[in-house]
Amino acid sequence: MNTKRKDRIKAKIFKLALVSSSVLLCSCAHYKCDPAYVGPSKRSAAMLEYYSYPKQQIEAEVEKIVEKKHYVVERIEFPSALNVFNAENVKVDFYVQKKLGMFPTILVLPIGNGVDFCAKGFARHFASNGFNCAVVHNRHVDIEDIGTAEQVEDYLRQTVLDGRQVLDYLVERKEVDGSKLGCLGMSLGGIRASIVAGVDERLKCSVIGLAGGSMADVAFHSKLKEVKEYMRGLAEMGISSETIHSEVSAKVVTDPLKLAKYIDAGNTLMYTATFDRVIHRKCGDMLWEAAGKPEAVYFFSGHFTSLLYLPYAERDSLNFFKKKFGT
Repeated sequence: MNTKRKDRIKAKIFKLALVSSSVLLCSCAHYKCDPAYVGPSKRSAAMLEYYSYPKQQIEAEVEKIVEKKHYVVERIEFPSALNVFNAENVKVDFYVQKKLGMFPTILVLPIGNGVDFCAKGFARHFASNGFNCAVVHNRHVDIEDIGTAEQVEDYLRQTVLDGRQVLDYLVERKEVDGSKLGCLGMSLGGIRASIVAGVDERLKCSVIGLAGGSMADVAFHSKLKEVKEYMRGLAEMGISSETIHSEVSAKVVTDPLKLAKYIDAGNTLMYTATFDRVIHRKCGDMLWEAAGKPEAVYFFSGHFTSLLYLPYAERDSLNFFKKKFGT
């Protein structure tokens, strides 16, 4: 293939990417935070006690796994001070700036087990633009192994406990500005980000994407194959949908909808997919209202097709954090 033809192909690809980006950006609906918002609710002593754990000197194993021009990635691992859902160690991929100084740091909560490409994409983008980024590995869970509402609660509570202990570790690092901590998550990661932000006041800013509440409503409205099969299995065991909804609503305390009032809507950005059939638009709107109607962007997409907006979300969320942290 000659050089001129290659150049023509590259030009066509660039034009296609430019047109696609323009179409996507034009199909976003952007809403500012409710001007009537008066601030988050005060966290109760009982609530904070529920998410407390024995304080310990964190002795972490640290291994450098990647080195880039502006940052390195370290694998951090340490035992949890409290395990209510399995006994895995807390694991973090820490994207840390190479130059000297204290930098804003974002806690990223991935989608599923381990770490997904979406979380890595945000981390790389943030780290390339002067932010530290701590990607917290999710504990392994299979939906078919969750048999009770109590187990759902244990899993979500453990997410908060792990996130808080990662913050304990981060604020002791000389590269971290403890006054500029944020969190971000998409899909199940967005649910996790919302509950950690609802509990821990050290998180000053939050980006919550494709999330919703309550957990009972998320499960009942979801068209995700695994969730539908799980719900069908419960029905075949003679458990009515009303019973399931009632049990989950009563026993899952660590629920985005229940903790949303503690999130500062003035420092929160939400992304919602208009045609989401995994975490239904209705559930996303319920969470948005419960959180005080923060700034929101609605994608003209479904849950999985919202991946087309990922480059936009990376840039937009970075700009959001820069604005809020004054960097």
